[in-house]
Amino acid sequence: MDEETLRERARTVLQNGKLPGRTPDRTWGGPGVGAPCTICELPVRSTEMEFEIQFARDGGTPQAGLDKYHVHIRCFAAWEFERPAA
Repeated sequence: MDEETLRERARTVLQNGKLPGRTPDRTWGGPGVGAPCTICELPVRSTEMEFEIQFARDGGTPQAGLDKYHVHIRCFAAWEFERPAA
């Protein structure tokens, strides 16, 4: 998928509220676990690297619960470009 398409999908995900536009509270990287990417909706296979980005619910502490999202590295980069500047 080309960069412009990824950035368009990232904009859509942000506009629909499917992924927060703020800086994640935690970010983990490693081999994919087969979960669908929140941005492109394709699975992140074990042969690919993924980021799991986590957000404390309602801006609270991580102990209150985390929302977790799996994304391809390129999809994460597109999201970073498209989310509002902090």
